Amino acid sequence: MKNRGKKTGAVLVIGGGIGGIQASLDLAESGFKVYLLEKSPAIGGTMAMLDKTFPTNDCSMCILAPKLVECGRHPNIEVITCAELLAVEGEAGKFRVRIRKQPRYVDTQKCTGCGECAEVCPVEVSSEFDQGLANRKAIFRPFPQAFPNVFAIDKKERPPCVLACPAGTNVQGYVALIAKRKYQEA
Repeated sequence: MKNRGKKTGAVLVIGGGIGGIQASLDLAESGFKVYLLEKSPAIGGTMAMLDKTFPTNDCSMCILAPKLVECGRHPNIEVITCAELLAVEGEAGKFRVRIRKQPRYVDTQKCTGCGECAEVCPVEVSSEFDQGLANRKAIFRPFPQAFPNVFAIDKKERPPCVLACPAGTNVQGYVALIAKRKYQEA
């Protein structure tokens, strides 16, 4: 009974929408270490896509942005993006989880979020953020205020450069071979 009231362990919050963000902030303020798991490259969820909220007609980003900043800066919150829950084992108070982290294809330690990569990317794909009504580059940040402020590369079954190339050339392989002066193989 001597541990009564003492916070031990950690909490896993699944889903980085506004509900998951607020739950993470509340738990972190209570003294728990929180792992916020999100399958997309940034937290914010559907609320980030909205212009106004019901019933007050407030700007949704005006509500969400401060929470994104607070969540990103909180020392007790670790945000894990591009990841999904695979398994939960154990019992109450002593769980073990397995997650699968998908590659972002951009080094999160080196990316400054400047956007220069997106400016020069020649490949456009349908934008999930804009519900497919607009295009975005293959290297992208889901929305301007996204946290983490790191770009990700959208790779499908084939590299977007190959899909966009009228000759069907594997551009990355070609450039890599030319850089190694292997002109014949290229």
